[in-house]
Amino acid sequence: MVEFVNAPMKAFSYSQWVSHFAGNDKRRLQIDFSQEKGLSDAERRLIFPSIRAFQKGEGSDGAYLMQTVERYVQKGGEAAYAEAMRWFIKEENWHSAYLKSFMRFYQVAGAKRSFLDKVFRRLRKCGGLKCEVTILVTAEMIALTYYDALASCTDSPALKSVCRQMLEDEVPHILFQSCTLRRLKRRRTDPLVRRAVMDITALAVWLAFHKVFQTGGYGFGRFWRENRGYLQQSVRLVQGG
Repeated sequence: MVEFVNAPMKAFSYSQWVSHFAGNDKRRLQIDFSQEKGLSDAERRLIFPSIRAFQKGEGSDGAYLMQTVERYVQKGGEAAYAEAMRWFIKEENWHSAYLKSFMRFYQVAGAKRSFLDKVFRRLRKCGGLKCEVTILVTAEMIALTYYDALASCTDSPALKSVCRQMLEDEVPHILFQSCTLRRLKRRRTDPLVRRAVMDITALAVWLAFHKVFQTGGYGFGRFWRENRGYLQQSVRLVQGG
């Protein structure tokens, strides 16, 4: 399990987050397909349903999210937050592009719709900015276990490089979203709500893609413990730990 609760980035200002994301944008992954040896039919059946779903989830124009961000800023939130969030959305779109490039190389069409993505997007719109960020950070935490497992499912160098990039980016994303939750009005019930959101989301992802996790070395127990562990770290960051 990745430990991030003591990462220096947890104390970043939004201006520092802008610099971080802007710097990342100049160092985008160039996927090297020259060493690809192909995937077996079994490997394709294993990995592409989840890749198509995650690619769909990573790609969004963020229009509704930015509306909630702009409302927050207009009510007194830091102006730099809106710029930082725009950079974050751009980085998420890069993630979608990496997965799309890998799919295109293997001539796999993108998903026109994804049940999980549809549910998550509707949940994000159930409340204001706090609800949006809670769902976002939950997805980021589950992505840590997913991309770690996916990297071990095949010997594809290209896929492994994509997963490494995703994992490298996801931890800062969790820190960024946790940083925002720390600034928003908190309630005593927040940790319980977040735990419920995590448990429901993790169970849905496991039921949909458990074969990927199992092939990648995650039994249900490990999958559950690590996602709960990531949540606990995020909650500590929100509470000032």
